[in-house]
Amino acid sequence: MNRDETPSPKTVSAGELAPWTTGDLPPAPPSGWRSWTLLIGPGVLMAGASIGSGEWLAGPGVTAQYGGTLLWVATLSILAQVFCNLEMMRYTVYCGEPILVGALRTWPGPKLWILFYILLEFGHIWPFNVASAAVPVAAAILGHLPGEGTIRILGISLSEHLLVKILACTLFLAAFIPLIFGGTVYKTLERIMTVKLVLVLGFLVLVTCFLISSTTMRDVMTGFVQIGTVPIRAETVIDGRHFTITQSEGQTDYKLIGTAEGEELVITEFLVQQGTQRRQFGIGDPVPESLLQARDHLITRAKDRVIPERFFVEQREPDGVISVEGHIDPENYQWRLERVMRTNGEKSEQWEESESLPDDLDAIVGELVDRRGLRRVQLIGYVSEHGSLPDLDWKMIAVFASIAGAGGLTNVLLSNYARDKGWGMGAHVGAISSAVGGTKVSLSHVGKVFPLTEGNRTRWRGWMRHIFRDQIAIWMVCCFIGMALPCMMSIEFIRNAPVSGDRVAAMTAEGMDYRYPGLGLWSLTLIISFLVLYPGQIMSGDTIPRRWCDILWTASSRMHRVSEHRVKYVYYGIMAAYAAWGLVALTLVGPLGILKLGGIFMNLALGGSALHTLYVNRTLLPDELKPNWFMQLGLVFCCLFFFGITVIVAITL
Repeated sequence: MNRDETPSPKTVSAGELAPWTTGDLPPAPPSGWRSWTLLIGPGVLMAGASIGSGEWLAGPGVTAQYGGTLLWVATLSILAQVFCNLEMMRYTVYCGEPILVGALRTWPGPKLWILFYILLEFGHIWPFNVASAAVPVAAAILGHLPGEGTIRILGISLSEHLLVKILACTLFLAAFIPLIFGGTVYKTLERIMTVKLVLVLGFLVLVTCFLISSTTMRDVMTGFVQIGTVPIRAETVIDGRHFTITQSEGQTDYKLIGTAEGEELVITEFLVQQGTQRRQFGIGDPVPESLLQARDHLITRAKDRVIPERFFVEQREPDGVISVEGHIDPENYQWRLERVMRTNGEKSEQWEESESLPDDLDAIVGELVDRRGLRRVQLIGYVSEHGSLPDLDWKMIAVFASIAGAGGLTNVLLSNYARDKGWGMGAHVGAISSAVGGTKVSLSHVGKVFPLTEGNRTRWRGWMRHIFRDQIAIWMVCCFIGMALPCMMSIEFIRNAPVSGDRVAAMTAEGMDYRYPGLGLWSLTLIISFLVLYPGQIMSGDTIPRRWCDILWTASSRMHRVSEHRVKYVYYGIMAAYAAWGLVALTLVGPLGILKLGGIFMNLALGGSALHTLYVNRTLLPDELKPNWFMQLGLVFCCLFFFGITVIVAITL
């Protein structure tokens, strides 16, 4: 009898839950270029989910304001998530269980950890994908971006804001249909995400090849690698029809943000900052009578200054107020300087384009013009000099970090999908089928592990190579491409455009149509916007039920008395509860508010789950299968990065 044929023990102790059963590890898919099609698995599924709100909303929301300067945040986020994903899948390949089941097996036991993950789930209960997916649908119906107007449908008069909410609720319920009727849930999601990847990436590549300038491409590519660089945005920036105008009166700063649509100015935001007190008024929000005079004065300034194909920048410096103006080149939309003015009290100096600027102004003005209202500094140097963080939209940046890639507890689903795909010991455990029409698939209440024979060790190394290829060659690459291309579009077409709740998901379509009218880009880009966002909601409709179904199925003694093929009833019961809550959330909060609420708390979820994954793999895996020091440091980095950016948001509130 050779070593591989030695009888194995029937069970293996496994922490705080029932022991694992045993069996041999199935062979890994063959390596080599001819077998790359076998990598269509969790990587492509999660890559399809990853090109969603982070890439289409938070990414452009950041780059529209700050150019490519902060894309290094996405680099760190995606790299951190690669470490997390690999270690979560390592656990599943070993025992066939999702990583959250492993989390419940660790000391002090499932009761504490269930409470811990309920708290981490808070960021995921907000259906931000469908809230934003409703915006391009509403824009297609209206023929313009949603605003303060009204529309009549079937004889009923609706505000455009209410139309977005009704569409969001309708689409939200419809997103559950493929999960209920689609057969095995994993296969349904895999098909949806594969189609999405092909269509969306195809559109983005074509736009990039034919409509994106080399300057924009360079801005995005360099932004991914310039770690620690942050933008300082001028107080007043008027870029063609988009404007941010700031005015100070004593200790109070007033800021007006908006865009010109034809002859009308659409005011998307009016902000009042007085010391540490900040008041914010969006589209349709009533402004107190005491603030109307200041707001009207800013509107008058906007009407005087907002001119198509002209720019104006104003920035306070220690030696006076600098004003820069000029025209926008219609060929490449770059700024061309015409006039510079510096005012200090009653003293005023002016320089024309042909005149040489003083040395102290030349560098400042050159950067403001080249970067369209921005200057770049190093974050550490800025904090050392000023004793505080720069005044940026840290909430949006935190959302950008949290959902660049997958984000939050979404990453733990990689281990679930590896199980459902039958990778590693997942082949012995089972999967979750659809509620109606699905093949009867049983799901074991406990995982199964393999004895460390020579044959199993060899197969283990094959599986590790397989999941590394899945994550690095598919998931990571798709995440970078999926982030870069939409950000190129936002920099090219909506640079300095205001980001507002009921408009953000369709802003790129409006910007492209404005630049190239009559080419059908409005309708086509709205369709792509919907395809980017809506499959993410279908995916989200699966993630919460799947996580908690696996937790209950394994940790609850009552569930252990339920037949293994009846797991789908638990899964769909949780889904029904999520559907009820989602309708409430969509009614109460707008698209951008839902995005920020979910995104900020998802940072805590990802940091916490990464640290717990390190604990799980160091505690439950055999010594020779545990992650090496490099992978462990990667998990620590993941935890510190996502916790750190949450702390930044907290101290800047």
